[in-house]
Amino acid sequence: MTYARLIVLLLAFEVLVTALVGLGIYFGFTVFPYMQPSVSTASGNVVQSTGFNATIPLYMPSLADLKVPYTYLKQGGQSWGIGGFVVSAAILALQSFVRGMYLGGLKGWAWNAKKLPLFACGRRYFKDMLKWTVFQTVLGVLTIYLTAVFIPFGLLLIIVLFVYSLTPYLIVLQECSCDEALSRAPRLFRRNFGRLFPLALLAFLCTGIISAFKASAPPWGYAVPLLAYACVGTLLIGALMRNLATGLKLDRKTVPEPLFQEVQMSGLSKVVILLLVPILVGSGIFAASGRHLSAFQLGSKQRLEGISYNANFSDVFYSSEQRYTAYEWKMEDYRISIKLPDLSGKRRPADLRGVADITWQINREVRTVSGNTTMISVEPVTYTSRLMYRLVRETADDGSVYYSSINGSASILPASEHPHDPLSVQMMISGDGNQIYVLQYPTRFDSSQVFRVSHDGKYLLTGTSQVNPNDFHTYWFSAKQNNEQLFDFSSAKNRLNYLQSFNRAYTALACAMQEGDGRMVVEILESLRRAGVQVKTPDRDEKAWTEDLRGRYEGASLQETLKLLTRAGVQLGYEAHELTDQSDDKIGVYRFAISFPQGMYDITYKESKADGKLLSVEVKDASI
Repeated sequence: MTYARLIVLLLAFEVLVTALVGLGIYFGFTVFPYMQPSVSTASGNVVQSTGFNATIPLYMPSLADLKVPYTYLKQGGQSWGIGGFVVSAAILALQSFVRGMYLGGLKGWAWNAKKLPLFACGRRYFKDMLKWTVFQTVLGVLTIYLTAVFIPFGLLLIIVLFVYSLTPYLIVLQECSCDEALSRAPRLFRRNFGRLFPLALLAFLCTGIISAFKASAPPWGYAVPLLAYACVGTLLIGALMRNLATGLKLDRKTVPEPLFQEVQMSGLSKVVILLLVPILVGSGIFAASGRHLSAFQLGSKQRLEGISYNANFSDVFYSSEQRYTAYEWKMEDYRISIKLPDLSGKRRPADLRGVADITWQINREVRTVSGNTTMISVEPVTYTSRLMYRLVRETADDGSVYYSSINGSASILPASEHPHDPLSVQMMISGDGNQIYVLQYPTRFDSSQVFRVSHDGKYLLTGTSQVNPNDFHTYWFSAKQNNEQLFDFSSAKNRLNYLQSFNRAYTALACAMQEGDGRMVVEILESLRRAGVQVKTPDRDEKAWTEDLRGRYEGASLQETLKLLTRAGVQLGYEAHELTDQSDDKIGVYRFAISFPQGMYDITYKESKADGKLLSVEVKDASI
């Protein structure tokens, strides 16, 4: 039962750290040393490092030893401040107290199977354990910085730490102060190295096997290492203390009996302790998922309808040599429930945080059994997920404010989604809170290359990924979505587009016209004229083109407008046919139509059949 009490103590501390790490991500403070820069693996689990992590458990087992993350939430960069220092100092002090409880209780169990009062052990050894924690932390931080400057210095400090690593055990075994234990630790380490080496090899083997489970799907990647390492690590540390006690006796050193009387436990207490094990593991799973953060989102949420868009390898993307992005749009039952502060005033908070419910589409494997054959396909399924976000205030090119998760955090809280590919998210909210964007993408990809914000901080203009662009989906939620807002969005997007080559520039011209962007239309036409291409179009300036093109959508529903705008962002959106009566062996003449709810335009162009050089472009209103 002493062993079970120590396991419960470890689990309780690890669950507390798990909850604090989640709070740190949510409120933007670092919990040192338990929050490290995270790396996302192809399995979708957020881990601090990948591969086989064998180690020697020292003082008390911790998931940090195995590089197992304390949370499935995405961790941003280190966020230091008063809050981070206070919380980190408090958790290190608590760790020192718990370490005294743990090693004191372990001494009684390893020595003569006595059940010592753990709280009394914590009070007895707290001061000296705290001194060791400060010593270890300072030396550890110096090791990191000196290794970055000159590797041999860092290696030297690592060796020093290792030589003094038996100090906490001496504090407990010999009931001495931290200073005395530090002076005795190097000699004890040298004399017992051979005795402890086989135990160290066993520890490497056991911890290596346990660390392999961190790649498991949630929640097992957290729960299995948590429980297994607490049990196995305690057995290993108990064996270490017995070996050290034997070594001290052989050296004729004093190993005092435990200072405390054994505590008596009732049958009910034993049952409660055993029941606490699954309860604490379950609590750890709950905290690692980030669901405890929902407690900070009390009250009603605003519900907004949405649409989605994604960039793909469209015709205009290829013809512009990957310089022109257009979107494929969808209007389904997308919605988000979110609680935001009032952002209508001039003063804006430094960050936005909360938990939102989003209804979107995720790709799932669908298995169809037909006789002896099982067909597996990947299909989009509408699903409601929960997102945790902390968006940091950013400044757009024109000085406007918007909020983004790039320097903050946004995560899908694990539930029963089971997508085909593990998913990650980025979020962006305009400064006035009227536009909300959620970028969904596979965890194995990097989103920083496609996360682009308009010059006024109002729109998220997702770029075209060079790898699997169709896997990047952006969901746009707004209280008032209409055609005018779509045109404003497209105009902002086109400020980031330009033409690298003028051959096949008629494709970009058609897209700009379809999107109702008179500025881009005039820019393309002027570029063609400067390149020597014959251009024949109605004589209009930017404003006139914009009014005419957008006016052709008058009375159209949002869904109809999105369907037409999608032609700009797909392949074969505009199919040209050759005018054989005007073509010859050297020059081809082609025509295609741009449809609008009210009328259409024809684009006729000539190009060389030898090298594809564009010779002329004519834009004509086909409805006249």
